[in-house]
Amino acid sequence: MYTPSSFKEDNPEILFELIENNSFGVLFSQHTERPEATHLPFMVNKRKRTLIAHFAKANKHWKKLSEEKEILVIFQGPHTYVSPSWYVHRDEVPTWNYATVHVYGKPRLIHDSESLRKMVTELTHLHESNIESDWDLREASESFEIDLKAIVGIEIEISEMEGKFKFNQNKSKEDQEDVIKNLDNLGLKEVSEIMKKNLAEKK
Repeated sequence: MYTPSSFKEDNPEILFELIENNSFGVLFSQHTERPEATHLPFMVNKRKRTLIAHFAKANKHWKKLSEEKEILVIFQGPHTYVSPSWYVHRDEVPTWNYATVHVYGKPRLIHDSESLRKMVTELTHLHESNIESDWDLREASESFEIDLKAIVGIEIEISEMEGKFKFNQNKSKEDQEDVIKNLDNLGLKEVSEIMKKNLAEKK
């Protein structure tokens, strides 16, 4: 990933936080005929430095993965268009502010039912708790057992993470403050909060 030094983020805690907050990633692999991608919800194990997800068995992508060959998973964080009209000096060009994390690692496919049950239970609990739901997998016990037979798990041991957090760090403090003000006015708080944090860390 092309990453100028002013936009590079290599703090693992910040990179893991972006993944946890934007956990619907895209898994890419390269094959002899063409590259392939699958969109998957992931869980992160920071202690083991792994990503965990599962494929539908009907998705033939998993059959093409090799445990000896690295794959790439991309997580997209907050992003937005930035207008030159928001700068003190307007003789600039438009740009796009965004955060993204690229994760590389070798996959391990998981087929045994106990491991799959544990993975899906943890993933479901994570997202149900995020919306303060009282629903439990036990309410769908019969269909859950059937669906377990229709998935394949994947665990990716992380070998490298690249982070790019491009938020006008190459612009003046005044320009950054004006961009923040306009983003706040538009209700684009996710991007403006990151920019505010960046400015505060410079003081």
